[in-house]
This record gives sequence, C-alpha cells and structure tokens, in this order.
Amino acid sequence: MGEIRSDWQSVGLERFGHLEDKIHRFVEAFKTIRKENAALQEEVRRLRNDLEEMRRRESSRAESLAQLQKEREELRDRVEKALGMLAALEEQERSPETQGGDRP
Repeated sequence: MGEIRSDWQSVGLERFGHLEDKIHRFVEAFKTIRKENAALQEEVRRLRNDLEEMRRRESSRAESLAQLQKEREELRDRVEKALGMLAALEEQERSPETQGGDRP
C-alpha cells in the first residue's frame, strides 16, 4: 500500500510540475503580450498625432490653394481688362488713320 501511495505522489508531483511549467510559460507569454500591447498603443497614439498633423497641413494647403486660385482669377480678369483697353486704344488709333486717309 505504501508503494501505491508513493506512485500516486510521484504522479501527482509530476502533474503538478507540468502544471507549474504551463503556468510559468503562460505568465511569460502574458508579460510579452502586455509589453507588445503597450508598444502598439504608443504607436497608435503617435500615428493618430501624425494623422492629425497631416490633416491640419492638408487643410492649410487647401486654403492656400483656394486663395491662389482666387488671386489667379482676379489677375486673369485684370489682364483681360488691360488687353481689352489696349485693343480699344489700337482701334481708336486706326480709326483716325482710316478716316484721315479717306478725306481729300
């Protein structure tokens, strides 16, 4: 009977040792995952900040582009008016010549 008890104890201790090893591996894996999670959370925070900064820059660039397009249109209008004035002036200069050339 003592021999059976000894066998049970050794089997029980062996199982307990295996369980203890599994628990140890689990704890180490959990620590590793926790560290990786913290690193990933930090990366997410950094990427969100980067994204927000990129959005601000894009918004600023869009505003600048809109302003430049507005200025270009205004400049185009001014150039067209100036060209129209030059064309009218040329037409006025030609008119007296043609009128003067027709007169005796």
